[in-house]
Amino acid sequence: MLRCKGIDSAGPDRSFFTVFDGESPAPLEALARVVRTANVLLAENRLEGRFAATAPGLMALELSRDDRTFFHNGIVFAALDAVNDPVRNPTITMLAAEDADHEA
Repeated sequence: MLRCKGIDSAGPDRSFFTVFDGESPAPLEALARVVRTANVLLAENRLEGRFAATAPGLMALELSRDDRTFFHNGIVFAALDAVNDPVRNPTITMLAAEDADHEA
């Protein structure tokens, strides 16, 4: 189960989300699913920015501090919920899967 263990929004051009899978930093493959889902949610909600997996256990929101809102944090938690329980969140999960198909 993926969980956000911390948010560092101090950077001027990006903020970071620490994501764990159990007691270990989430692997990049898992973060890639969360990032794909989060970016779909950003687009759906017409929010600026882009999420990226930067290292095991670390996601970044590439967006200036002045443009970030609390909605961006909510997007991360919604994406984690969708990845953790795709059956409960089928619409979000399908949209992210379609987005992945277009990237290939």
